[in-house]
Amino acid sequence: MEKIYPYLIFDNAKKAMDYYVEQFGAEIIAHRPLSEEQIESMGLDPDQMMDTTMQAEFSIAGQVIVCADALMSDPQVSSRIAIMLDFDDDERAAKELFQRLSASDQQRVTIPFGKRENDGQMGQIVDAYGITWQISAGMVDAVL
Repeated sequence: MEKIYPYLIFDNAKKAMDYYVEQFGAEIIAHRPLSEEQIESMGLDPDQMMDTTMQAEFSIAGQVIVCADALMSDPQVSSRIAIMLDFDDDERAAKELFQRLSASDQQRVTIPFGKRENDGQMGQIVDAYGITWQISAGMVDAVL
């Protein structure tokens, strides 16, 4: 079965994953650093190999997110894409996560959490990496 995964690019993916563990309660699933050959060909410090990320996976509320270091480019933030984390009908879990995130100065609230016209609940924050997150409950089912 085909799947779509958010694939996030960071200057330092390992540091970003630590941020998501602390702020979002994420769980790190896998981390694959660059190989010795890749480190050498890029002229990087071999002692820093374990701090690099060729590809990694972490999960937030059971949803897998893939990430990597920006090895060949300068990552750009886009406001055209948001990650929607929908908790189905578990409004309490969605509200608790949103409140925890909005209480920290590491995120910026752009839409307060509350009831929407389709009877779902939703709020939106922008995290420390410029990624927009829509935290919701009952929003997807109301559309389908």
